Amino acid sequence: MRINTLALAAVAAPAAVMAWGDVGHRTVGYLAAKYLSPGAIELYGSLLANDQGFDISDAATWADTIKQKMPWSSPYHYINPVFDDPPNNCNVTWPSDCPEKKGCVVSAIVNYTSIVLDRSSSHIDRKNATMFLLHLIGDLHQPLHVTGYKTGGNDVEPICWNHEPPETGGSCGGRLNLHSVWDTRIPHKLRGLPTSLDNPAEKVAAATWAEDLFARQQRTTAISECDRIDAGAECILGWARESNALVCDAVLARGEDWILSNDLSDEYFEENKHVVDDQIGKAGVRLAAWLNAIAVVAPPDDSKEPEMVGGGGDL
Repeated sequence: MRINTLALAAVAAPAAVMAWGDVGHRTVGYLAAKYLSPGAIELYGSLLANDQGFDISDAATWADTIKQKMPWSSPYHYINPVFDDPPNNCNVTWPSDCPEKKGCVVSAIVNYTSIVLDRSSSHIDRKNATMFLLHLIGDLHQPLHVTGYKTGGNDVEPICWNHEPPETGGSCGGRLNLHSVWDTRIPHKLRGLPTSLDNPAEKVAAATWAEDLFARQQRTTAISECDRIDAGAECILGWARESNALVCDAVLARGEDWILSNDLSDEYFEENKHVVDDQIGKAGVRLAAWLNAIAVVAPPDDSKEPEMVGGGGDL
């Protein structure tokens, strides 16, 4: 069911590094909004209501903005399979690949789902849990957030992109690493965007991308969903393994030596742009199905509290 974009959550200034970048996360949020059920619209409109005009795309970026104030949440954005050796071997082993004390993206989604479902939890806790879900399900579809290889590709550098000159030594690309290529460079080039945008421009770009994805999804085979919110990590682990497989099949398919020796804005971009487009599309559809399933069980919360835990901003 298609709906108008919701005005939802207030956020702080964005952090320096974000999975998918703001444009990707905003697109996931906008796309999910098009599939929300009436019950989900009521629930999340109640939980995330604000008077500052922040919308669902702002809610989808919030979890990155509070990493410094809530450092314990950083491990929730990824899972690092111990035995990853792309392109030869990619696999997620559960639960051994998720540190019990620190947690990971899979366990975080399970835990935050349970908080939103728990009507005895405070309004603030359910609000923050909802915003974590909006963000982390997006993270789970970024392949380099689901690999233990060289800190999710952050240590695969320096990368050449558009023959950029070195910034601080090294070869073409300077400080640019493989993770950043997948977070922002491929998505931005795919959508014809500059390297950086201000928030209003990000929202326009993301809303347009979501519209394109939604239109194409109406004409193609449905994306496989999983809304078993009562089945622990079952659905989430399936998505994680799918993303992890892409590290071998796409991200590092040519091997690290080739990646460090070529301009990735050329042939590499052409080979992988559809992977980014597909993953953003899947994330939006699956996020909506997950949120809709929660809304069936958890009715709206009419209570309101003044601000979000972690200094996320005033409502």
